[in-house]
Amino acid sequence: MNGPNQAQLEYWNGRAGEKWAALQRRLDRMLSKATTTLQGKAGDLTNQRVLDVGCGTGETCTLWLHAGAQVTGVDLSAPMLAVATERTGGRATLLQADASTWIGEAPFDLVVSRLGVMFFADPDQAFANLARNLRPGGRLLFVCWRALADNPWVQVPFDTVRDLVPAATPPVPHAPGPFGLADEVRLAGILARAGLVDVTIDALDFPVCLADGGGAVGAAGLVTQIGPSGGALADATAEVRAVATQRLTQALTPYERDGVVELGGALWLVQAVRPA
Repeated sequence: MNGPNQAQLEYWNGRAGEKWAALQRRLDRMLSKATTTLQGKAGDLTNQRVLDVGCGTGETCTLWLHAGAQVTGVDLSAPMLAVATERTGGRATLLQADASTWIGEAPFDLVVSRLGVMFFADPDQAFANLARNLRPGGRLLFVCWRALADNPWVQVPFDTVRDLVPAATPPVPHAPGPFGLADEVRLAGILARAGLVDVTIDALDFPVCLADGGGAVGAAGLVTQIGPSGGALADATAEVRAVATQRLTQALTPYERDGVVELGGALWLVQAVRPA
C-alpha cells in the first residue's frame, strides 16, 4: 500500500501500532469520557451504514455494532486491526486502508472517528474523500485534539522530560499528528472546502485518565510510551528512561486521587453534513 500517507503507514505498522495494540485496554479507559460523548452524538444507528475512520483496536466499532449498525472500519495499522478483528468477532468489515483515498462500494449514513483524522498528509483531499463516502444528507462526526497547551495530560509530561532529550521538539502546527487539526479556523475551512454544511465545532473538555488504580507510578509508565513524551523517549537509553520515569512519577503525584491519575484533556467535537 503506497500513497500520500506513506509515512503514517510505516509509523502505525511499526513500534507505534504494536504499542497501541498492546495498550488498548488502558487507552480505551483513558479516552472513555470522550468515547461516551461521541456515542451520544451518534444517535440511533439501527440499520445505518457506518464508516469508522482510524478505527484502531475496534472499541468504537463494537459500540456501533451494539447500536444496530452495519460497520466498516478502516485503519492503516495491521497490529491494531488484528485486535479489532478479535474484538468484533467478524461482525464488522475491517480493512487496512488509507481513508484519504479509499471509497466504499456504497455510501454511508455516518462517517465517524475517535481521534483518527488528524494524521492526513493532505487534509483537504482526505476530507473531500470522506465526504464522497457519505450519502446525500449523511453525517460526519469526529473528535480531534485541540492545541497542546490546552491539554495538560500531554503538556505536563512533555515539559517534565524535554530537557532529557535535547532533540525533542513540540508538535509542529498543522503537521500530520495528534494536533494536526487543532486550529479551529483552519479546520472549519477544510470542512467547507470538502463541500460539507451545517458544520459545528464545539470545545469538549474532559479528564484524561492516565492511571486507574496504579497511581502516579502507573501513569508515569504510560506517558513514557505514548504522546509527545513517549515519542521523545522512544530511543532514549535505559538510564535516561529511568530518570524520566522518576521525574514523571513526581510530576504526576499531585494529580493522584485514590490511585487514579487524571489530567485535563481538550478536544474539538465536530459535526457536519453532506448536502442532500
